[in-house]
Amino acid sequence: MTAPIDPGFLGYQPTIEPLKLTTGASFVQTIQPSGGANFPAGTTISIALTSPSGASLGSWPATVTTTQATWNVVSATCDAIPANSRYIMLVTYPTPQPTTYAWYEGAVIRT
Repeated sequence: MTAPIDPGFLGYQPTIEPLKLTTGASFVQTIQPSGGANFPAGTTISIALTSPSGASLGSWPATVTTTQATWNVVSATCDAIPANSRYIMLVTYPTPQPTTYAWYEGAVIRT
């Protein structure tokens, strides 16, 4: 009998990637479901930001359609986010008991 594979953690594991912000530029991002899937109506996706000390810097909600989630955050808002801040992207599906996943998380890097 083969032992089950131990992933080394419990729960859903978000993808760890930096969020790159360029001074003077807007944050523009589009995410599409893979494999021809659709986002269910009522899905919400947002990016929550915290400073290097852990203070909340607010959140950036996506505009979500069945085929994509998009952000266009103006440069004045992005420029206020310091390097080494943290972000987490949360997606909530409108199930009978809403389910929220942390899709991405990581550090903010500046250029």
